[in-house]
Amino acid sequence: MMRTMRKCQVLAVLFLAWAGPAMAQGGPDLAPVKAWIAKQAGIKSLIVDIRQERHLRTVKKPLESTGRFWFVQGGAFRWQAGDPPKLVAVMTPAEEFSVIYPAKKTAEVFSKAALEREDAGQGIAFLRAGFPSSLDEFLQRFEVTEIKSVDGWDNVEVKPAGAGSSFAVRKMVLTLNQKTNRLGAMQIHLRDGSWINNTVIDLKENPAIPDSQFSYDLTGFEVKRK
Repeated sequence: MMRTMRKCQVLAVLFLAWAGPAMAQGGPDLAPVKAWIAKQAGIKSLIVDIRQERHLRTVKKPLESTGRFWFVQGGAFRWQAGDPPKLVAVMTPAEEFSVIYPAKKTAEVFSKAALEREDAGQGIAFLRAGFPSSLDEFLQRFEVTEIKSVDGWDNVEVKPAGAGSSFAVRKMVLTLNQKTNRLGAMQIHLRDGSWINNTVIDLKENPAIPDSQFSYDLTGFEVKRK
């Protein structure tokens, strides 16, 4: 379960990347970051398709998978990995968080209090807060350490601000399109030496998402509640 919760923590950071990193005083020219933040104004919902490569220290060939992420302002979200899905993570509007393994017919359901005790709790709390409405809200989230421009893309290196040793993410490299100001890819470097490359295949802004997307029928599942 620890690995699953760390994946959810990484997922939270992945979402926060769409929200935009914080300003670093005396750091690089943040014009690309400012343009990206401005692009997020007015976003109330998202559907994002992602292709993911996981690079592990003990495995030569990266592990490849695909996933889809749904989010609505107000805190409900769903992450689905694989097709057919091997893992589904759902946060309901009622603040109940479920991690579901469809093939195994098992699930773990966390109350708000139980989730706050997990390492991933802080990251998921950020995710549920949605897109910050001003730059001031970014200052406690990320620090921009470097920006490099390559062939029409800005590679923005950031690290979570104030993250303790229990936080799984060491740094990220965000790839922003200079014409559209959209996120095209992101590398997430973890403290255990592994890293994950996420490429955005498709992104829909402000789609209509039914409430049913943020629930899951657990009839016939072995369910552990915490």
